[in-house]
Amino acid sequence: MNRWNFVFATIILSACCSLFHFGCTPKDIRSMNARPSADWVKQSVIYEIDFRSDSANRSFQALESQVPDLEKLGITVVSLFSIHPIGELNRKGRLGNPYAVKDFYSVNPDFGSLGDLKSLIRTAHRHGLKIIIPLAMSQAAWDSRLLMEHPEWFVQNEEGAIVSPNLESSDVAQLDFHQHELRKYMIVMMKFWIQEIDADGFRCHAADLIPTDFWDVARSELDRTKPVMLISESMVPEFHVHAFDISCSWDMNGVCSNIGEGKSSAAVINDSLTAEFHRFPKGSLHLRSITHIEPRRENLQKFAASDPEMMKMVTGLAFTLPGIPFLSAGRIADRPAAAVPFSTMNENVIALRRNHPSLQNGSYRIMPNSDSTRLFSFIRTSGADSVLMVFNFARKNNTAKIQMPAGVSEVWKEQFSEAMVQLSDSVLKIDLAPMEIMALAPNSMKGK
Repeated sequence: MNRWNFVFATIILSACCSLFHFGCTPKDIRSMNARPSADWVKQSVIYEIDFRSDSANRSFQALESQVPDLEKLGITVVSLFSIHPIGELNRKGRLGNPYAVKDFYSVNPDFGSLGDLKSLIRTAHRHGLKIIIPLAMSQAAWDSRLLMEHPEWFVQNEEGAIVSPNLESSDVAQLDFHQHELRKYMIVMMKFWIQEIDADGFRCHAADLIPTDFWDVARSELDRTKPVMLISESMVPEFHVHAFDISCSWDMNGVCSNIGEGKSSAAVINDSLTAEFHRFPKGSLHLRSITHIEPRRENLQKFAASDPEMMKMVTGLAFTLPGIPFLSAGRIADRPAAAVPFSTMNENVIALRRNHPSLQNGSYRIMPNSDSTRLFSFIRTSGADSVLMVFNFARKNNTAKIQMPAGVSEVWKEQFSEAMVQLSDSVLKIDLAPMEIMALAPNSMKGK
């Protein structure tokens, strides 16, 4: 798919989703503002832990011992991938579907107890970290407590039999959010995790399968407890008006891989970002994830093994484009050479983002360069803080010539190498190695 076909398809898909779910037009959404999010949400670096696959952190207690390391690395939010007990009836595979929840009020005993989770959260809070937990509320396991007690809350076919959401999801039963009592149950359950366990929010799987008006009411009730983070694992623009802080984004690793293979130009990155800006309410936040499709850890390992240089490029974008960096299932304790996401490169970009407010919530401006096919450059600005990012997607040396606006500093400092670059006739000339990233700030500013 070429550059313009990709953008056109994205816009059409957004329009169809909007009309299908809510009857709003894209024009209506563009004129709206996203709900305001707390500063800690906008400045987040999210790290996802999957207890089922992360050998270094297979329990709440094990993860609790890693909290000081996470703090030092610059992680601010830990997202737990799966915590609930999983149903056994119609289970698929040895471990089962993490979204086939048996009891929304319990935790998987393989990971510890509710007391262990509360202890983890207390320790995280002492170190300035937040903990968010997963919710998959559109469905439940066939042997779930909810189905046993309230079968009337589930979708039924014409014969009165409870059904699955689709053929691929035969291990779960679909909940019916037209049922008022189910909605009340779910909101009370969400408040339990916030008020009793002191969790800081939720990552909501398949949120688009649940009506917007439920999420709006749920968010209003949660706001009465404490500031929380709500992540929608979907791409529904209307969710940002009242309910969700953050939603998913376009496929960064797929887009970047196409650039590296010569299938598209680096300009597609800005096209994708611009299309996203136009689809969502002003100020909407999006996850910038290194991997796009679940299971994230498996895809991350494959990506790292097949093209580590391209993974470095995607990681750089995740931490410097507008949005919220989202890292999946890296090992902390031993940090082997191939571990992700805690390579030296990733530690550097975490520090870069932490030290520059412009990369957390600053404005974004594309900076035209001398090779739009293989070079991508943009500048982020917040007050007196500015960072110019330059990405060389060529697998050979390249020289970027960037026309800088009037009034900028004459000397710029590369934040990783601390090398100085001098403007000449308002042009910044930068020599880049193959697949190299440079971050430059005016020399008068504080570096990393």
